[in-house]
Amino acid sequence: MFYFNISFVIPSARKDSFLQWARSEASVASAAPIVKDFRIITVAAVPGDPDFAKSPDKNISLQYAFDSLSECRSWNETLFTPLMDSYARWHGPQPVYFATILKDL
Repeated sequence: MFYFNISFVIPSARKDSFLQWARSEASVASAAPIVKDFRIITVAAVPGDPDFAKSPDKNISLQYAFDSLSECRSWNETLFTPLMDSYARWHGPQPVYFATILKDL
């Protein structure tokens, strides 16, 4: 299984608004037939950092699952840019995110 993971750092004050955006806009990108699963996940804790939960920012990721690397790349070529354009409209200028393709071992 391959995963297209998009990670964001969101101010705590905008977390609910981001989740609303993700559940509407980002879930649309998961409707493609090649997407096997879609998750909105967050960092629950950082070992050794007892103050992590007090951070003013939240780390949230969107994760799309695919059977193959070629399907993952196809999704990237067709749906990633429109999704990030939507995110930029929600976020404003110069949104920060990073994307990675992960693979089960």
